[in-house]
Amino acid sequence: MLLLGRGFAEEFRALRKDIRALEPSRAALFLAAAGITATVVEPSDLPASITADTLVVPDEEIMRELVAGHSLDHGREVIFERTFLRWDRAWSQAAKPADYDGSSANDEVSRELARLAVVEAQHSSDWWRQVGAVAVRDGKVIDTAYNRHHPTEYAPYLDGDPRNEFHRGLRPDLSTAQHAEAAIVARAARDGVSLAGADLYVSTFPCPACARLVAEAGFARCYFAGPYAMLDGDAILRAAGVELIWVDVSDVSSGADRSS
Repeated sequence: MLLLGRGFAEEFRALRKDIRALEPSRAALFLAAAGITATVVEPSDLPASITADTLVVPDEEIMRELVAGHSLDHGREVIFERTFLRWDRAWSQAAKPADYDGSSANDEVSRELARLAVVEAQHSSDWWRQVGAVAVRDGKVIDTAYNRHHPTEYAPYLDGDPRNEFHRGLRPDLSTAQHAEAAIVARAARDGVSLAGADLYVSTFPCPACARLVAEAGFARCYFAGPYAMLDGDAILRAAGVELIWVDVSDVSSGADRSS
């Protein structure tokens, strides 16, 4: 096994900020104790250190750049093994089925409220993604919202969208958009309405920032029609004790998501 030495931090800036890192030499000692022979290599040593016909590396951004930049794929097979090491760009943008403990709701009340969230999403002028949310207590709707832009619905189309200059996952604060879930939580705070113990219905699974707001607001359950989470938004809600319930509204056109 080859371990990247500290010299690679000069080549890959992301490694400089990885505060979880062990000293490579110490990591090699741990592996040796487990019976795995490990060698620490620096950039100048890398090509000569690889003599095998097959190279197996984690499938992540830095390793792909490393293989290409040092021509490690010349004359050998390179296998990219998909495994999570860190939140690189690919993992940060990856959508995965939300972990909802297998709970689902097929009763007509839940489906109708989820449909309302989907219909609410269609009010959004956002061409990229349309999301609707509905807050409910004891079967009665507290508030509805959809993602919208400020100061007007057409701000990104008049002056340009600041998000256009950034990849997804980078500087999410530089946006004119207000997410549906955030709008519900903000308006409840403004009006002095408690959301503790209430239910939230969303057309698309909450993003990580909204998941944190939903958790802090004290929602008891989150019903979602779009079952894909990013950056462990589902883990945030589960840790806060929010029950995650999927609702099948496939008979209703979902809010547009033009990211695919």
